Amino acid sequence: MPRGRLMQSQVPTPTRPPVPAWICAAVAAALLFAFYNAYEARVTNATIQQTRDALEKQIQMQQATARELAVARREALILTDAKSLKIAMPAGNKDLSVLHATWNSELGLVVSGQKLQMPSRNRTLQLWLIPKASGAKPLPSSTLRPTADGNFDLLVANPPDSPGATKALAITDEPEGGSPQPTTTPIWMGAVAIKYGTEVGIRKKKIQGTRRRMAAVTKADLLRGVFYCVGPGVFCAALPLRANGVFLRLSSRLEARRLLAAS
Repeated sequence: MPRGRLMQSQVPTPTRPPVPAWICAAVAAALLFAFYNAYEARVTNATIQQTRDALEKQIQMQQATARELAVARREALILTDAKSLKIAMPAGNKDLSVLHATWNSELGLVVSGQKLQMPSRNRTLQLWLIPKASGAKPLPSSTLRPTADGNFDLLVANPPDSPGATKALAITDEPEGGSPQPTTTPIWMGAVAIKYGTEVGIRKKKIQGTRRRMAAVTKADLLRGVFYCVGPGVFCAALPLRANGVFLRLSSRLEARRLLAAS
């Protein structure tokens, strides 16, 4: 072998210097820190989502409670108002409980009962208003299923008709969601009887009160042209007009009235 080639084979191969230990430690620490941050971010996001879900659930519960309180307050006003009309709704089957309806022309209608049988699956109970008008069809109202223990408490804030125009209330078994017209025979029905002392009596009391306030107007007031509020929404102007001993009294809602006064 030539001497030059032998010398070339004996030259040592250069090697890379070893990586310092502190660089390895720094890289490992950086990787560990990155993994830790990713884990913390995931945990933080999960915690935030859980907190958000809990807050939304709490808000929904509060809203539901507020609605229930509003319904309970309205029902209490309807049930305790002296102007409310009481309606018994017996069932055609004597083995079933009697329902009781309370109708207030301003606040709405409440139908309640206990120990009711649960309708079959995908069925519900629907309230109907039977008009007094001849040939008029039943007016559909709200639907409700009794609770598991048989309680039935239906509030209709805005019935489709008034007590004075309704002949009877009825409840039928209907498909879930209700029907535009009854598909079964009424299970419960009660006549709506407007007695003197309810709507008629209240109207008469209002008229009597208005007359008393009108009678309190003096001759001097009429001459001065004083304005009066003699009833709910009834504003009268006592005008200083006189013709043959008769003072004229005009109203925005009533026809012109003549109030006789002593000369």
